[in-house]
Amino acid sequence: MKKLYFTVFTLLISAAYIFGQPERDSLTMSPQYANDIFYSMKTGEVSAVPRNNWDIAFYTARFSSGILINEGMGDMLYTYPNGDTADWANIDTTGMSEWPPMYNSPSMWEEGAFGVHALGHPDYGWGVYNSVNHNVYGDSLFVMKTQEGYKKIWIVMKKSIENIYVFRFADLDGSNEQLVELDVNPYTGKNFVYYSLSANEPVDREPPSEDWDILFTKYVDSVPDNEGNFSPYLVTGATLNVSTKANNFYPVTEDFNDWMSKPMDSAKNTIGYDWKQFDFNAFSWNVTDSNYYFIRNFNGDIYKLKFISWDGSSTGDFVLDKWLVSLSSVSEKYSTPLSLNVYPNPASESFAVKSSEELQGDVTLMIIDRSGRQVYRAVYAGRELNSGIRLSNLNLKQGLYILNIKGAGHTGSTKLIIR
Repeated sequence: MKKLYFTVFTLLISAAYIFGQPERDSLTMSPQYANDIFYSMKTGEVSAVPRNNWDIAFYTARFSSGILINEGMGDMLYTYPNGDTADWANIDTTGMSEWPPMYNSPSMWEEGAFGVHALGHPDYGWGVYNSVNHNVYGDSLFVMKTQEGYKKIWIVMKKSIENIYVFRFADLDGSNEQLVELDVNPYTGKNFVYYSLSANEPVDREPPSEDWDILFTKYVDSVPDNEGNFSPYLVTGATLNVSTKANNFYPVTEDFNDWMSKPMDSAKNTIGYDWKQFDFNAFSWNVTDSNYYFIRNFNGDIYKLKFISWDGSSTGDFVLDKWLVSLSSVSEKYSTPLSLNVYPNPASESFAVKSSEELQGDVTLMIIDRSGRQVYRAVYAGRELNSGIRLSNLNLKQGLYILNIKGAGHTGSTKLIIR
């Protein structure tokens, strides 16, 4: 039989890998959600750290002004409305109950509570940028309710070039005043450097930013009431790392893998808190069924996530399932790319596949439909693909497919059209 092969271009996207049964992970934030969990979709729990060991956190990027408060421990921040930094020694908290509190952005890590009243460049809320030396000079005072009581805080300046923050804090009566010069540089491999006002020292509590994808924590988000009005409320949920993206599909079945059909979002609360609900009749938590998230991690790999159970604050225990869906980074980093030759393409009942490289050992060939569902999988000797194989009677419906091979240190993908 005469065999003709037609070379088609290799796709720049990786095909999906469906590995069958999910990997189940049981985690705990401890009773009363005492710990934060930094979690990697690839390796599982990276670290569980106490939430109560910090008060403020500084975004580590050199030209960032983002400063967070520890909302998860009930910290509250207020801009002092009765004067500017000249009044540092004479803070008057009369009428403080009427001052509006400020919160970290629920969607943007860099937009911390200290910057809520930013007016746009060069005003960053707590200070104003100087275009000559690139420093940000603090022009506002703050009162903060911490775990130890009320403090007054003045972010004096950020030396942007040096990546150093200078700030003052003290009790409201002026006692226990501290002047801190915080060098951010040792922490630039992480999103934030944290600081404990009670211990007057930095806290190194966050893993390197490339090592985790999700932070399970308590934070303030906008929560709707029965009338549909949104108010800030302390919730417990999943927040995405700065470099992580995700999307959500509901209701779908477990074999749904068409993650490319919806854009991925980098907002930190893309997963959020509302995948679980409290049943007041049963007095227990329920997890939304048929609800799946797809997460793109630091390396570009795609994972599917489903929450299985949530026990609540009595234990802090919860369970999730995860699937590896796409290994784009593996083909890019660890394997030699190759082209696949397919003829005819478009095809009908049969077609031939041939590798552009000489392969050794066993090679897995997969055909995946547009939803990410694997419709064919077989293992061939590399020499068979070197010579070319013919596939027929696969009962493929009309449409676009991804044909992928993997093995022997090579990966390759191409489009396959069935007409």
